[in-house]
Amino acid sequence: MVFEAGPVTFIRTILIIVVVYYSLKMIVKYLFPIILKRFINKQQEKFNQQQYSSNDSSSNEFKKDQVSPKKEKLGDYVDYEEVD
Repeated sequence: MVFEAGPVTFIRTILIIVVVYYSLKMIVKYLFPIILKRFINKQQEKFNQQQYSSNDSSSNEFKKDQVSPKKEKLGDYVDYEEVD
């Protein structure tokens, strides 16, 4: 099928571009927020599962550390003067 350059073909091309533009605009306006909301909810669920699993294992370790704090000697304090 061969089209000749003319006013009818030009108008058809402009009409197709306008229809595609508004179709994409409607899809982005209504479909994109739904997809984004589902993605965010899935990420929040993953984050919460990681928090619960890490809290279970680290809460016991944290309580043990609080009950018997270790005092370690880190070193001697050295007083110094700045040299210009």
